[in-house]
Amino acid sequence: MKRILLPTDFSENAWNAIVYAVALYQDLDCIFYVFNVYNQPVSGPYTGITSAKARAAIQQAQVENSKKGLENVLSKINSTFKNPKHTFTSVSKYELFDVAVQEVVKTLQIDCIIMGTNGASTLKEMTLGSKTASLIGVVNCPIIAVPKRKNYRRIKEIGLSTDYDIPFSDYGLDPLLRLAALNQSKISVLHIRDRDKQLTSKQVAAQESLKSILKPYSSDFFTLTDIGIATGVHAFSESRKLDLLCVIAKEQDFLKRILNQSHSKSISNHSQIPLLILNIKNFS
Repeated sequence: MKRILLPTDFSENAWNAIVYAVALYQDLDCIFYVFNVYNQPVSGPYTGITSAKARAAIQQAQVENSKKGLENVLSKINSTFKNPKHTFTSVSKYELFDVAVQEVVKTLQIDCIIMGTNGASTLKEMTLGSKTASLIGVVNCPIIAVPKRKNYRRIKEIGLSTDYDIPFSDYGLDPLLRLAALNQSKISVLHIRDRDKQLTSKQVAAQESLKSILKPYSSDFFTLTDIGIATGVHAFSESRKLDLLCVIAKEQDFLKRILNQSHSKSISNHSQIPLLILNIKNFS
């Protein structure tokens, strides 16, 4: 049974990610954990009896809000979805978001995190410390970031953007391969480089290793030259009409390049492709 974590702040974006997740895994037995993290804002040290009482009152209010919010989400889920393969339960924690997610991923043996974003603007914020970004390079399980108002459609083609600077492995690519097998998806590999630069021997070896791993799957390899990383990735994604873009995040470094704020607004506005984010630590 697949275990999926669905972080929610009770927003429309979070609900959209739940809808996407349920559709994505409609044919698999799954348990979905609808997860809310609450943490009172830190405005300064608490001192004295009054401050202690105020802190306790704030925390209790947050407990109640989290409990009520999760009850409402589960009620909406139960009235919206009727898949006998799926089970839903709720979890809440009083903790910093990234710490709470790490704890839950470990204790509940989570296979994947699916969470909503605001699309292009939030993807840009991911390099500046959004909730999604706080998990990159921290949790070992894959993260699927679903843009705002993105409706699920069968994943016919998955893009994999790479610089061939990592040792590919079946284990590291397993989340991508499983999704490709589940949806009978084509995998399109993209490499961007300068025209006058050739692949190093190490990169050639990595490319051959990747080709070997992808041999059982429908796949193509593409190279774009003399184009910026951000522009190239977005142009490739749009021209191929990708249903999912997979990135192997070296913490936040790769995302900082492909989501660089210098790329044009017109390209940013078309960043409506869900991201599958893999942890590079699983490739070592």
